[in-house]
Amino acid sequence: MTPQERRDMVAKLAQHREALLAIVHDHDDAWFTKRAKEGDRTRKGMLKHLCGAEHSYIQVWARRARDEDNPDLRLGGTLGRVPLFDEAVQMTLAELSQQLHDQRVKTLEFIAETGDGEMERPIHGTAFGTLTVKQCVKSMYRHDQMHIDEMLGKAQTYDIRTQDGKRQ
Repeated sequence: MTPQERRDMVAKLAQHREALLAIVHDHDDAWFTKRAKEGDRTRKGMLKHLCGAEHSYIQVWARRARDEDNPDLRLGGTLGRVPLFDEAVQMTLAELSQQLHDQRVKTLEFIAETGDGEMERPIHGTAFGTLTVKQCVKSMYRHDQMHIDEMLGKAQTYDIRTQDGKRQ
């Protein structure tokens, strides 16, 4: 990973998270407790999901791939069913915003403490096939954008598919 790639990645992580937090600022609690579409998460549920996914991808997958040789990262079949995170409806937007902020700070700390060569270490055993630490980190701003689009009812620009081609 070059210094410019690192700067670009950090800038995109900041830009996408700022855009997400601007949506939180611009809408009220009632808007966030509604589902963007029937049978899906509430928008608050999406915020909670973003926090949990970022924790898993960075603090578990990427950290283990960076720090261990060939860790077993198989998910045990947890992908495929979409948790609704209905408990997020009871949370305030301030709490969810703080969690989003705190999780992104941890991600930026992870990037700062990870060497360029370590960014190229493989992550085996994910439902998405083999990823590098860098690919896993970059997926966070793409994941933010996917849910920004979903919340706003826009066509999604980021399509997540598992290794077997199933859309997530």
